Amino acid sequence: MKLTAKALRVARWEFIERVKTKSFLIGLFLTPGIMVLFAGGPALLQDTLETTDPLSIAVYDETGLVFDSLAASLAESPTLENGRPKYEPERIASAGRSFTELKADLDSALLREQYIAAILIPASAPDSHVVEYRSKNVSDIGGISTLERRVSRIISEYKIAHAGLDPEKVRELSRSTDMRTVRISEKGEKESGFLESFGLAYVFLIFMLIMILSSGQMLVRSMVEEKSNRIVEVLVSSCSPMDLMFGKIVGISMLAVVQVLFWTLIGVALIYAAELRNLPLENLWLMVLYFVLGFFLYAALFVAFGSLASTEQEAQQMTGYLSMLLMLPIVIAVIATQSPNNPILVGLTMIPLITPQMMFVRLPITTPPVWEIALSLAILVLSIIIVTWIAAKIFRIGMLLTGKRPRLSEIWRWIRT
Repeated sequence: MKLTAKALRVARWEFIERVKTKSFLIGLFLTPGIMVLFAGGPALLQDTLETTDPLSIAVYDETGLVFDSLAASLAESPTLENGRPKYEPERIASAGRSFTELKADLDSALLREQYIAAILIPASAPDSHVVEYRSKNVSDIGGISTLERRVSRIISEYKIAHAGLDPEKVRELSRSTDMRTVRISEKGEKESGFLESFGLAYVFLIFMLIMILSSGQMLVRSMVEEKSNRIVEVLVSSCSPMDLMFGKIVGISMLAVVQVLFWTLIGVALIYAAELRNLPLENLWLMVLYFVLGFFLYAALFVAFGSLASTEQEAQQMTGYLSMLLMLPIVIAVIATQSPNNPILVGLTMIPLITPQMMFVRLPITTPPVWEIALSLAILVLSIIIVTWIAAKIFRIGMLLTGKRPRLSEIWRWIRT
């Protein structure tokens, strides 16, 4: 199996025909746009949700200890972009009402959106450390946490002072420590954190998913199209099935290279724009190597499946199972970052269909032992050779077969011949 002049001509034809299509050009620009939207969309949405007016909060303080300190604290932070306080607390008096009646009145005010929320601080709060937050929306985790921390600190400081201690000294003694994360390796040390390590792994995982799905589907679609239009018979009369198969793989791979280079340029520009200086790039060359090998492995698999399919529906059904395998590393990526050298993860790394993705997760966090890298690369290369050989056997007969899907016994006979 070698790349002949005819295979190169097929590759050139595949590349030129596909690169001019509107779908390729749209995907070339649309895909990075979607990824940027996924990454920055939540932040942009959060900015649009910010108001210019403070949010009014009703506070019923039965202890008489919390409101003044809470109001003073919220007057300083958090603030809106215009410098005004984000929260504006309003003291609520009982005015002779029972606690039940007070809650009912506050609930009515909340439903009328007179207040964004109501905080009820019973007289037992200093002992029980339990207060009540009432609102139409209790999903604002950030806002609720902020108010909870402020009220808790005020009550704790009151109890500290009541015990005869200095709250300022206690605060200083109990101040939390900022921990600087430094990643060490045989090459030295580098300051890095979870976001940088996981971010790089996530980008490679998404790139792998998009590239394989888009290029693989393009490859399968072209094969089904040529079979249904009988164009493949003309092509096979001009070159051997092997030349045609390798030409298609190389042509689609050239498209993938164009996409990756273009998206890489965009990624580098975004990295510099975001001033990300602590990305773990020591093993970047290894990640690129796994990316290339993984792409060729899946390309060979898509060739095998595509040559068996006679309709678009059959092709989508066959390639759907491969697509699900690509999702597994994304699902376990966060767990894998906690213990990248876990024996189970090491075992998953040796499964060729997910070897590249598992290495994408592990390499930015810690460099695996040399034997693991060497063994996984050897398994991956051997798998590519075997799968390509099997795909060639299937492609030779499957591309000329139309009308019905072959049985497993027939496919096995093709492989043995």
